[in-house]
Amino acid sequence: MSIATKRRRIAFLLLAGAVFAVMLVFNCLTPYIADDFTFAYAFDTGLRLHSLPQLLQSLAFHYMEWTGRVVVKFFAQGFTMLPKIVFNLCNAGAYLALGLVIYRLARGRRSGRYDLAAFVLIEAALWEISPAFGQTNLWMCGACNYLWASLGCLAFLLPWRYYLQKSFLAGPRMTAGMAVAGLLAGWLSENTSAGLLVCLVLCIGYLVWQRQKVPGWMISGLTGALVGFAVLILAPGNYNRADDFVDNSPFLTKYAVRFFNCLNMLWNNALPLLLVFAALYVLLWVQKPGRTALAWPVILLLGGLGANFAMILSPFYYDRSTHGVFSLLTAACAACLVQLNGARLQKLFAVAAACVSVVCVFDLLGAGYDIASYWMMNRTREEQIVAEASENGGAAIVTYGIEPYTRWCGGYGLPDIRENGEDAIALSRAKWYGVASLTADEVRTYPFPGHTNAAYEAGLEVSTEQPADAPDQ
Repeated sequence: MSIATKRRRIAFLLLAGAVFAVMLVFNCLTPYIADDFTFAYAFDTGLRLHSLPQLLQSLAFHYMEWTGRVVVKFFAQGFTMLPKIVFNLCNAGAYLALGLVIYRLARGRRSGRYDLAAFVLIEAALWEISPAFGQTNLWMCGACNYLWASLGCLAFLLPWRYYLQKSFLAGPRMTAGMAVAGLLAGWLSENTSAGLLVCLVLCIGYLVWQRQKVPGWMISGLTGALVGFAVLILAPGNYNRADDFVDNSPFLTKYAVRFFNCLNMLWNNALPLLLVFAALYVLLWVQKPGRTALAWPVILLLGGLGANFAMILSPFYYDRSTHGVFSLLTAACAACLVQLNGARLQKLFAVAAACVSVVCVFDLLGAGYDIASYWMMNRTREEQIVAEASENGGAAIVTYGIEPYTRWCGGYGLPDIRENGEDAIALSRAKWYGVASLTADEVRTYPFPGHTNAAYEAGLEVSTEQPADAPDQ
């Protein structure tokens, strides 16, 4: 290994370590939020989870009554039975692993192992593009549902990427293993798994078009993914929940509105990725690489678009549902970037990585302040709740809600303690603290120069109002 390669390797490992460290700190500063309290109790009995058999029974009930997303719910509920530090470590590792998987999906097998600029740009995209970063990467329930689903689906794609790069022989064990892995990957997430299926079908279609042999493990993997996706979508709980969201709009109107919701989600959040992909792909085309080099980025792009427009089938498109979409689009951009040759282009990418890093550092400082402030306020409130619950013997408690400022905070956009204490989250939170009910009569915030939120604006408006009979100044 040359000195230059050693230096790149050290820099690459230092960056990976920094990503893990930052995410670990942020996870440690993110408390239980919203559905975390609900998931701490068995869905069938309402009792606190404490064993694997109890967890499996809870998931079976959940599958029949609420949703088919059992694989990710296994982790979302399972982590509530363990000390929070276990999740913090695993989730920081999962976030780093997603960036590394995207990097390897772009690079392929045993090539360009320490491309620092590419890895920086991948991590920057994961950090900057997501409209609900905290909800999908820090909030425990959200991370299991979205970050872990994206990681599982993209990791399942790695052998497909390697085979398209260079075919290899595989025995019966891999064929069986890919069937099981495909079952789990297809069972992860409604729209991310749909995007995965698009990629798998396109990979096989590309091999057929090239008149190359389609290996048995690809067939078993695709079959397993289709079965897993069917188990996910056909869950009785999905149809029970659909009854609560009746839309009586005409058929064409309903799906036209949903289509434009999906289109607007791309326009409002993913436009930078799409523009970058277009520019990089044109540059790649000009260099006239092989067919696989041109086909692979398109496969990832269409997978991302498939995951996005799969949300047409859902009555709602939450910001957090974009995690898998933007992960695939980031992989598509990276797959173009790493294949471009030329000293000038490499210098340009290095400059771009440096500039983007500056933006990320500024946002990182603001995000850190928001996350730490939210944690401190929540800790203070929790100490007050515990003390009051001990004094009043578990009677009803009225406290305050907390509103963060930025999308990087895990609590941003999620329900906190509210005036109404009768919904499932409020009841679970009250059970967690051992009180009859837990409600809030106001929303508080903390100073954040240069930023604002609804709670701050409401407080500012009240503080600047003058009574009607106040004397003129």
